Amino acid sequence: MNNNKQSTIKGQTLLRQRNVLLVLNTINSSGPISKREIVYLTGLSFAKVNSIIIFLNNLNLILEVGKEKSSGGRPSSIFEFNSNFRYTIGCQLSHTQIHTIVSNLKGEILFNDIKPFDKSTGKEFVIDLMIDSIDNLINLSGIPHDKFIGIGVAIAGLFNPKDETTLPFPHLVSWGNVSFKSILYNKFKLPCYVNNIANAAALAERNYGLGKGIENVLYLNIGSGLGMGIIFNGKLYEGVSGTAGEFGHITVDENGPICACGNVGCLEAIASTKAVINDAKDRLKQGVLSVLSNMVKDNINDLDFKMICAAAIQSDKLAFSVIDKMGQNLGEGIVTLINLLNPERIILGGKIVDAKNLIIIPIMNIVQKRALEIPRRNTEIVFSNMGSNAGTVGSTIPIIERFFENEVNKLIE
Repeated sequence: MNNNKQSTIKGQTLLRQRNVLLVLNTINSSGPISKREIVYLTGLSFAKVNSIIIFLNNLNLILEVGKEKSSGGRPSSIFEFNSNFRYTIGCQLSHTQIHTIVSNLKGEILFNDIKPFDKSTGKEFVIDLMIDSIDNLINLSGIPHDKFIGIGVAIAGLFNPKDETTLPFPHLVSWGNVSFKSILYNKFKLPCYVNNIANAAALAERNYGLGKGIENVLYLNIGSGLGMGIIFNGKLYEGVSGTAGEFGHITVDENGPICACGNVGCLEAIASTKAVINDAKDRLKQGVLSVLSNMVKDNINDLDFKMICAAAIQSDKLAFSVIDKMGQNLGEGIVTLINLLNPERIILGGKIVDAKNLIIIPIMNIVQKRALEIPRRNTEIVFSNMGSNAGTVGSTIPIIERFFENEVNKLIE
């Protein structure tokens, strides 16, 4: 076969792949959908769309789910993407627990497991706990191993894309660099993708949440730490070393408390839920009257952020004061983000959602006063509705994207 003929065949194959993926992605994003609607959205001929539909249906990548209402002629079939064609595993390692899921190709959680841990138990224990959680869910699901396309991991810490190792959250720096990717691959023989929680949550919001259809979004993960995931021009921005978005480690008070990272006066040290809890504890120890004393039944170490929110709703002065202070400090940080990055939307997620009705006013008061007018007017601040699942669900998205980019092409070939 001469080179010209080989080149022609290769070109036809690539065009075929492009058209098939175009139809598949259209069904995935816009389904349930009819052939006529696919023709309109893709610009392909009806004959090509019909041929590709038959092909995808035979592969079981799409499903016929009904018929259009007829206006006199033969009713057209309606198709949707088969989200249960393959499955993913997502795992989120936060400061206090491991959250593991089995999900389908649309990020829908089918099986779910939460395992709390104490950081004092050590690295090997936590890694074994993660492996056990994944293993148990695979067995519980009953899904054959070859139907899983990979494992996504979201960690509270830094991920280095150059050597694909992870440095977990600052207070576990003694763990050193950990290669979750190689550990999990060696155990389960599945591709593994690692990211930090804020980046994973930002991907979840871009694909399934309040960031869908928006090109420039910041996701702020506000809990015991402060992280940020950055979506620029519809894509995750990670920076040259994969550590972009460490929003919590902006220095805001040179005379402030020492942060877990070792610096002084980081935003995380004064505006995280952990900082708020510590502030409330200090005031209780000083004898400030509060319903929180009754809530913890004199065991101050049981105090948590939800208790403080509940007390603030009851107009408890101490609780309301620490939440208000948190909102003002976060507002100062958000002003910097608005002026510097000019995002279209800022999504607040994590434990802060428990306080959304309390904290939005102090945040917005600071933003209205201090942010530059033009970027401020073009930035919307909203609270995530994905709950604690965002990071776990988002951890699976790179696996799903690689499946569409690579594995679907193999099926087409």
